[in-house]
Amino acid sequence: MWDHYMSNMSPLKNAHEALKGFVSLIGAGPGHPLLITRLGYERLTACDVIVHDRLIPCELLLDARAGCELVDVGKIPGQTRIPQDFINTILIEKASRGLHVVRLKGGDPSIFGRVGEEASALAEAGIPFEIIPGVTAASGAAAAAGIPLTQRGLSSCVSLITVHEDPGKGGIGLDWRVLAQSGSLALYMAGGKTREVGQGLIEAGLPPATPVILVQNATLPDEKKWIGSLLQLSEGHIPPAPGAPFIVLVGSVAGLTLPDLKRQPLSGKSVVLTGPLSSEKEGLPGMLRLYGAEILFCPSIEIVPPEDARPLEEAIRNLNLYDWILFTSRNTVDFFFECLRGLGFDARKIGHCRIASVGVTTSKHLMKQGIRPDLVPAVESTGACLARELIAGETVRDRRFLFPCSEIAGVDMSDLLTQAGAQVDRLTAYRTITRRSDWPCRRRLIESGCDGLSFASPSAVDGFWEILGADHASRICRAGQVFSIGPTTTRSLAEHGVEKVHQAPRSSPEGMLSIILETLASPS
Repeated sequence: MWDHYMSNMSPLKNAHEALKGFVSLIGAGPGHPLLITRLGYERLTACDVIVHDRLIPCELLLDARAGCELVDVGKIPGQTRIPQDFINTILIEKASRGLHVVRLKGGDPSIFGRVGEEASALAEAGIPFEIIPGVTAASGAAAAAGIPLTQRGLSSCVSLITVHEDPGKGGIGLDWRVLAQSGSLALYMAGGKTREVGQGLIEAGLPPATPVILVQNATLPDEKKWIGSLLQLSEGHIPPAPGAPFIVLVGSVAGLTLPDLKRQPLSGKSVVLTGPLSSEKEGLPGMLRLYGAEILFCPSIEIVPPEDARPLEEAIRNLNLYDWILFTSRNTVDFFFECLRGLGFDARKIGHCRIASVGVTTSKHLMKQGIRPDLVPAVESTGACLARELIAGETVRDRRFLFPCSEIAGVDMSDLLTQAGAQVDRLTAYRTITRRSDWPCRRRLIESGCDGLSFASPSAVDGFWEILGADHASRICRAGQVFSIGPTTTRSLAEHGVEKVHQAPRSSPEGMLSIILETLASPS
């Protein structure tokens, strides 16, 4: 019966149907990486292939799942354009292999994003697809300027206009007279044509004093605004910086602009974060963004399980033999409790063991596991300081300590305890390896540098040098301000030739934030 069924099937047709994939055409928003929609982000982080434009937040690409293929089809002004037909072919070819493909575009894909051409090509090829809207650049620019696009009594409609039309038309083919009667105007892709825009609207009857706002890099920390009149635009007195995208807003609502109340202490400053992506997505980035900084994620290391977890598993099974468990990093906490739960236990397994934590961040992660540490160093968040407080606080001789840690963790703490007569079982809970995946912002970092670089471990320092190469890494660190979370990391930077290092007063995200603000903050 099965043979008969198979013999009557078209092998090619059914193989194609079985393998047919899916394409999500997604708007990434106007620039800030957190302005992508939740649905768009969910698709992005679960797909097999991302085909992306140039004007997207490159940070989003770091959240692609392991093994996801990244295809850059960005069109750079002044350089050879990638034909749209070629992009369509990529989408069809990838999806025809049964893959979930995300086509990631800046802004909203349905507004001057050529999504119609891609959707038509997919439909013709029989590839299922969806369109997920995004925040368009005009909305981002208006928000950056602190104005509405429409307002009762001033403007009841808004027109979204592209100045960069099909090159075959030969010049701007817009009907300025119609646009002059169209309420608020938001002009996209006006690079090199702002004078022509101003002149065309004035000749069409708009008063020369009509308010104009030009917003560049809207919603990003380095956004810039020029405020003036249509006359000034027509005379070239509102010049955008070359290379960066901008929106021109014209109309009465542009006259509602307020003083720049968004200016934050770190506005216009870029800060590189070098730790593993899992930890760098928490805590410090949010605090830095709150103060206006741009974050460049350059994860230099990855945290992975030990090659052999059996020694740690055996120790967890026999926790009743230990007096203390020593935690010196958030990673240790995460991997220790993951291993504990994997063995079928929960926090009750810790039983009579007392818990020592090296600092605030580690303690917070212990608290997430329902564990309040018995000892946290009061002076300095280092393993050596933790050992000295243990020795000073009670007799450690003949006491047994479990020290789960990285395979490259320092020996200061265990050596001090051993010298005091303690038995320390140092067991690998995780490994730290140099990250192999490239950074989306690598080219920008090499070409333009940054204002600050944050290092939270010696391994992150080593990884940064290995990934970039000594010449690039040293040059970038000399040009920017370098921040270290503690003395061990500072010593590692010194070994790489970095002489000027700003060390955090506390080994925590809050400590790093305070030293970054102290060093980089613009005067109020």
